[in-house]
Amino acid sequence: MTQQYASFGVLPFKFHSNLPTVDATCSTVCLRARPHHTTGMTETTRTLLVVDDHPLMLEGLSQIATQALPGHAVKQASSFAQARQHALSEEPPELVLLDPGLPDLHGLSAIQGMVKALPAGAVVVISANDQPQDQEAAWAAGARAFISKSARPEDLIAGLQAVALGERVLITRQQGMVEPPPTPQEQAGLSARQLEVLAAMCAGDSNKLIAQRLQITEKTVKAHVGAIFDKLDVVNRTQAALAARRLGLVPDRPQDPSS
Repeated sequence: MTQQYASFGVLPFKFHSNLPTVDATCSTVCLRARPHHTTGMTETTRTLLVVDDHPLMLEGLSQIATQALPGHAVKQASSFAQARQHALSEEPPELVLLDPGLPDLHGLSAIQGMVKALPAGAVVVISANDQPQDQEAAWAAGARAFISKSARPEDLIAGLQAVALGERVLITRQQGMVEPPPTPQEQAGLSARQLEVLAAMCAGDSNKLIAQRLQITEKTVKAHVGAIFDKLDVVNRTQAALAARRLGLVPDRPQDPSS
């Protein structure tokens, strides 16, 4: 099979003649991947959403995504409003490849908004700006991966496959695929249960309410609260909430995209 190559800005894309064709009947362009069949089970289609406001980049990234995850239906959006509509649909995507430089919601607010709209999914930020501060902002906003738009196609494919398996991914312009930094939770040394207690504390819940919601005793909640105070080096709930937000352990309230 003869392969054809094209270049979109800084990222070369490899096009295969047997890739899925564009379904012109979709309100947003939808690349149809082969559906995943499971014998004896109800068929479900896993979905990946590509979000970019530049048509050539949107098309090229969609082709790469189709190669990386052929078991996913690849959909497209050119604005945050369209992407959010997909995220809030009855069949939301399990993975979003997001360029945060969108015309209707930009940068950190776009990342935070997509993470909030898709709490069970993975948000992969792909950006032409890949300085350390850009990466740190993406991690703090809750992104599962950060990929430079200067990445090689084979690295992008490997990165998407890793994210689909639940891994965190960092691909930079200079170094390619590298080990991502530890998460704020890892840095703080908090357990999954302690993070749940901390989130409830930041929401203003009492020990009694936390115990009821997590189905543990108040004594256990108090033990977790004491451990959280020690690990965050604080002495009360107010300081713990401030530290949690500063460290990115709980999300800040993102800008309302509908406002």
